[in-house]
Amino acid sequence: MNQNQETTIFVTCIIPNIKGLHARAAAKIVSLSSQFDCNMIVSHKNKSVSSLSLIKLLTLDAPKGSEITISATGKQKECAIKKIQELILNGFGE
Repeated sequence: MNQNQETTIFVTCIIPNIKGLHARAAAKIVSLSSQFDCNMIVSHKNKSVSSLSLIKLLTLDAPKGSEITISATGKQKECAIKKIQELILNGFGE
C-alpha cells in the first residue's frame, strides 16, 4: 500500500435538509459510497459508522443543522469524499 492510500482525508458538512439524515438520504450515501474503492466513515457527535451501512447511518441521529464529518482512505478517497460532500450540500437531492 502506498502513502496516498494510507492517508486519511476529512470533510465536515452541515445537514441542510428539513428531515435531516433520514432513511432516503442515508440510502443515497450508501449507494454513492459503494461506487468507490475506498473506506468512508461518517461521524456525528461521539459516534462513527461505515458509509456503507444504512442502519448504522440512521443510528447517528443527525437532524437538520447537524455537523457531520466524513473521513476517507483508499485509492478513490478524494473523488468519493467530494461526491459525498456535494450530495449533502445539495440536500440529498430533495
